[in-house]
Amino acid sequence: MTNRRKQLSFILVYAVLQLLVGSGHAQYTTTLEVNLLSELYNSNYSSLVRPSATVMVRTSFVLYTINDLSIVDQTLSISGMLSMKWFDKRLAWDHLPDYQHVQFIFDTDENTWTPAVFVENSVEDLSVLNDSNMPMRITPNGEILRDTSGIFKVSCECDITYYPLDKQVCFMKITTGGYTQGEIDLEFDPEAVDLSDYVINGEWKIVAVSGSSTSGQQMAKTRKGLKFASLSFRIELKRRHLFHILNTVFPVFLVGMLIPFVYQLKEVSDRIAYSLTVLLSYAVYLSMIAANVPSTSVSVCYLSVYLVAIFTASTFSIVFVIWIAKIADYESNMSPCTKSIASWLARIPCCGKNLKSCCRRKRSVSISAAKGEELRENGRFSRNNSRVDSDPSPDDDAGAVCGGDVITWQDFASSLDQILFVFFFIFIAVSSLVLFIFWGLEYERNN
Repeated sequence: MTNRRKQLSFILVYAVLQLLVGSGHAQYTTTLEVNLLSELYNSNYSSLVRPSATVMVRTSFVLYTINDLSIVDQTLSISGMLSMKWFDKRLAWDHLPDYQHVQFIFDTDENTWTPAVFVENSVEDLSVLNDSNMPMRITPNGEILRDTSGIFKVSCECDITYYPLDKQVCFMKITTGGYTQGEIDLEFDPEAVDLSDYVINGEWKIVAVSGSSTSGQQMAKTRKGLKFASLSFRIELKRRHLFHILNTVFPVFLVGMLIPFVYQLKEVSDRIAYSLTVLLSYAVYLSMIAANVPSTSVSVCYLSVYLVAIFTASTFSIVFVIWIAKIADYESNMSPCTKSIASWLARIPCCGKNLKSCCRRKRSVSISAAKGEELRENGRFSRNNSRVDSDPSPDDDAGAVCGGDVITWQDFASSLDQILFVFFFIFIAVSSLVLFIFWGLEYERNN
C-alpha cells in the first residue's frame, strides 16, 4: 500500500513538471527576455556589420489601397507595407537551453543591422526605408521580420491613348543602397503582393498585381560600375469608365450632332448665336479633357483628337454661315464661272429624284424671287409679275434652270445649306463611329 502511494505521488509530481516544461508562457518572464537581449547584443555584435558575406533579403508588399493615380502628373500614390525578411545567425538562440521558452524578441533599427533599401522611383522621398518606431520581430533561429508601412508616391508612365477606357501599368521599384548585389541580394516572397486587406478604389480597378521588374525577372542596377540588387512590384489598373462615359463622352457626342442643324435655321442672327453656343460648349469640353491628360505624354489621346476635329468643324460651320448669309444678300448678276459652280451645286440636292421635276420646282421659286430682273426660259416668260405657266411642258429642258440661266444667289445659298447640312452630319457621324470602333476594340482586348 505504501509503495502504491509513492508511485501515485511520483506520477503527480512528474505530471506537474511536464506541464510546466511544456508551457512556454508558464516560464516566460520579462527578466528572461532582458537577459537574452543582453546576451545576444553583446560587445561582439555590431549593427554596422552584415550577418554574412551575402545576405538574401526576401521582400513582399501588402497593398492597402490605391489613393490616387494622376495621369496629369503621371504619379501613383498607394498605401501599403513593405516587408523584408533575412537571417542573422548572431541573433539566434535556439541553441541556448536557458532561453527555450522565449518565442520572439523585438528590437529596432538602432541596435540591429538592417539592409539599406529605398524606393527608386519615388517622387517625394528617396531616403532609406526605416521606421524607428516599428519594432522588428526576431525568431529563435535568427530570422528577422521588418515591416515598413507608409504612403508611397511613385512615378508612373501613363498611356492615355484610349482615355477614358484606359489601362495603366505602374511599378514600385526598390533597390539597395551602399551594399552591392554581392553583399545584399533581393528576392520575392512566394506571395509577393498581398491583397487580403485591400480597400476598393472608386475610380480604378486592380487587374493584376505581381512582383516583377520591367523585364519580368529580377535585374540589377548599375551605378558607377557597381551592380545593386533591384526588384519591382507591378500594379496593373483599369479605369472604371462609366462615370466618364455618362458625363463626358455622351454629352460631347450629342453636342456634336447639333452642329449640322444650324443650316436648318432661317434667320442669320439665330444661326450665328446657335453656332457660337455649340462652339463654346466644345471649347469647355476640350479644356476639361486637356486638364485630365498630361501635356508631356508621348501618346495621343483619341478623345482629344476627336474633340479637336469636332471643334474645327464647328469653327468652319460659323465661317460658312456668315458666308452663306452674305451670298443670300447679293443682287448683282453672277459671273459665268460662279454661275457654272452654282448650277452644278444646284444639281446635287436633286440626286435620286427626277431631275426635270426637281428643277421645275427650283425654277418656280427662282422666278418669284427675281425682283424685277428679266427672266428668260425659251421665250415663255417676260418680266417680273408675269404669270408663270402653272403646267410647264414635259419637254422643257431642265438644264435651263439647273444649267444656271435663271439661278439666283438665293438659290445658290439654299443649295449650300442643304449640301453643308449633309456634309457636317456625315463628318460628325463618321468621326464618332471611328472613335467608338477604336474604343470598342480596346475594350474587347482588355476583357
